[in-house]
Amino acid sequence: MKHLEWILSISRPRFWTYLAGPWAVGMVTASSSLNDFTNAFFWMGLLFFLWPANFFLYGVNDYADGDTDKFNPKKQQYENLYQTNQNSILWSLMGVLAILSLVFVCFFPTLESQIVFGIWVLFSAFYSLRPIRFKARLLMDSCSNVLYILPGVMAFLMFQPLEKLSWPLVIAAWVWAMGMHLFSALPDIKSDRSAKVKTTAVWLGFKKATLLTIVYYSTAAILCALYANLWLGLLAFLCYSIPTTYIYFTKNNKRVFLLYKKFPFINLLTGAVLFIYVIFKHNLLVF
Repeated sequence: MKHLEWILSISRPRFWTYLAGPWAVGMVTASSSLNDFTNAFFWMGLLFFLWPANFFLYGVNDYADGDTDKFNPKKQQYENLYQTNQNSILWSLMGVLAILSLVFVCFFPTLESQIVFGIWVLFSAFYSLRPIRFKARLLMDSCSNVLYILPGVMAFLMFQPLEKLSWPLVIAAWVWAMGMHLFSALPDIKSDRSAKVKTTAVWLGFKKATLLTIVYYSTAAILCALYANLWLGLLAFLCYSIPTTYIYFTKNNKRVFLLYKKFPFINLLTGAVLFIYVIFKHNLLVF
């Protein structure tokens, strides 16, 4: 039972929708009717990005981040601190997941979706793993968080050609993911500085990093308003830019962590609104 609890905790259940949500949105965007959701790939992908993908992403992250996590109260209080005696369990499961993933991706219907899956694996692994370790490289730490939107791109390219992909909205999602990453790095500035990890947040400092987060969120909201729907853009601005602006002016680090803990709910809410919007926009309720 303890091993099962650890396996679940490593995968961060509160963050499961961060990968599975974009997959669902990408699928509904590519669909012509709700009948498309009977496709086995949709459900296989949804299940994959709910647990296995998160176990891989955060398992590698926790394994590689021992140098910073030991300084980080968030890891000791809000999340479980990784223990080296769990290595055998971690890598045994990683091996099984690697085999299942290879089988899974071989059945992807398009080359483009297979390539995107490969890119997702690389970013997920080397965000933390040396020698690349994107998390310790200025700007690349946030840019590499494109990995969170790639499941959506992957799902879309399974059923639609590359030329139908809306690049402005992909960029909007990417910039939003960069904002999410930079905001989540704000509570870690002290521990990352202690571990001598030069993240963008450490380099900029709390105030400038918060300001850049606002820029990221606002840019994403504007692109969403211009290329998707005005009200969706307004919702994004209200849910992300406004709270972060409040943090910027109050300069309260405790409130940063409180807002950070609410983001899974906020992201689930905005993702659900986006999912429903696409259903009605494309009249997918007609079977």
